[in-house]
Amino acid sequence: MNRTVLLAVLMATLVGSSTTLLTIRWLGQPRQLATLDPTVLVAEHLRTLDPKQDKATLEAQGKAFARRLDQAVAEVAQQYHVVLLVKPVVITGVPDLTEEVRRRLYAQTR
Repeated sequence: MNRTVLLAVLMATLVGSSTTLLTIRWLGQPRQLATLDPTVLVAEHLRTLDPKQDKATLEAQGKAFARRLDQAVAEVAQQYHVVLLVKPVVITGVPDLTEEVRRRLYAQTR
């Protein structure tokens, strides 16, 4: 797998997720915390890529995935009134909404 594409997807995911969290924080007071494991979702996406595709196509697919992931994260955070933290930050005591984000992420592609 192209390391540049992987790095681009991970960076876009982290920047987008951070932006989403800050926006949600400023727009309203969330009632609780929840976790999300974006590495699982990114790994799943990377398995769907064809490494024989050219770099431009892989980058476009990575950017499209990052946009869909950001949208799914924002929707889940808004619906559940939570601040989503990356799973390794929280050890226990808060719900994990990765499955809900996954469901929305793949619902957008259908």
